[in-house]
Amino acid sequence: MTADETRDDGHHDRRPRSAPRNEVRGAAGVASEAVDIISRPVEGTHRAISDTVFATLRKVGLGPASRPVQLAHDGIAAGVYTAVRGISHLAGTGVGVAAEVYRSASGRTEWTPITSRPAGAVLTGAVNGLVGDHMVALHNDLAVPMTLYTSTIDADGEPRHAELPIASTDAIHEVVADHPERDLGHVVLFLHGLGETEHAWRLADEDSAGEGYAERLASSVGAVPLLLRYNTGMRIAHNGAALSVLLAELTERWPVPIRRLDLVGHSMGGLVLRHACHAAVVTGEPWVRSVRRMVYLGSPHRGAPLAHRVDQLAGRLARYAQSRTWGEFLDRRSAGIRDLVAGVADTDVPLLAHSTHHGVAACVTASEHHPLANILGDLLVPVDSARGALTDVETLPSSHHFHLLNDPRIHTHLLRWLAPDEDEGPDVRELR
Repeated sequence: MTADETRDDGHHDRRPRSAPRNEVRGAAGVASEAVDIISRPVEGTHRAISDTVFATLRKVGLGPASRPVQLAHDGIAAGVYTAVRGISHLAGTGVGVAAEVYRSASGRTEWTPITSRPAGAVLTGAVNGLVGDHMVALHNDLAVPMTLYTSTIDADGEPRHAELPIASTDAIHEVVADHPERDLGHVVLFLHGLGETEHAWRLADEDSAGEGYAERLASSVGAVPLLLRYNTGMRIAHNGAALSVLLAELTERWPVPIRRLDLVGHSMGGLVLRHACHAAVVTGEPWVRSVRRMVYLGSPHRGAPLAHRVDQLAGRLARYAQSRTWGEFLDRRSAGIRDLVAGVADTDVPLLAHSTHHGVAACVTASEHHPLANILGDLLVPVDSARGALTDVETLPSSHHFHLLNDPRIHTHLLRWLAPDEDEGPDVRELR
């Protein structure tokens, strides 16, 4: 069983692995689901307002006259909203069928994936962050599968990501052999946060000389950088367990023994890494023994207040008839977002004992000692939550949550934390 076949409910994804993905159908499905989701609170609000109006008319003595009008109004309104949803679903299905017919007629066996382009990948990552678990349940073709990439800088100074197939050692060899200057025994894995993809690591690269953390680390330290793309709408524990399975397969088929595996996570990514290591310890996966350094960039170990406030708002809206459907609308948010409310409990998912742990906590104030530094944090994660139980934490003042993705000051910390130790053995650069 591979990582992307594991379902959060304990079942397997029944979509055949060989079935071609139709991302046009997936996009149409997302659009029709969006119409369905948004139309329901709008309909609920419409109904609540009309009920209030007709109730007022009855109080002023127009009850008998208003009832036929209300029945007609409610029937017409319900019919309109039902028709809108029905037409939307039919249109989505029709677009998907038309895309399949076109592909068959043109003789094409595969599409150029929407997610192969940075803009398409970013948009898809954001949608998966919001409702990714629902997309998996509906077998939507735009549900993001867990995928590894390598990264380098091309001749034009632009990043080039290559998908890393892990079906066999030879398949991995074809990708990593292009970089003979890298130490194949030292691998650094980068995990993005909620609603992001591997492209997010270059979100703010104006001061980074065209390099993100992965590329800078490869050129300065010689390690092999890997970047993970995953569905951030799934449960954090689910993604952690799936990553553990994926890393087990990777290390088994890697061209040389991996003597050192370092892990770097931004925001939710750091929590997924904790769960992955914990799952590996519980199941006895050998790959976890090679983990030496773990770095958390703005990870909400103690939870994210914004996610908690959305949770509270959904509960309050559900108490009243006039706003209940908007509470239900907020309740459609993904399991991944819900998991950010509490973060990770150290007693349930302890820090990996044999690894060293480092963190960066950002704050929008000019100093970490400012009275509002911890309250505001990086606008999404408070400083105390980003610190968690870590003992080695650097603070990044005058920065927000997304500065953590690519900041020259963090480059310096990463190079210090992830550089080879003096007592490490010689580089393993030869492919067996």
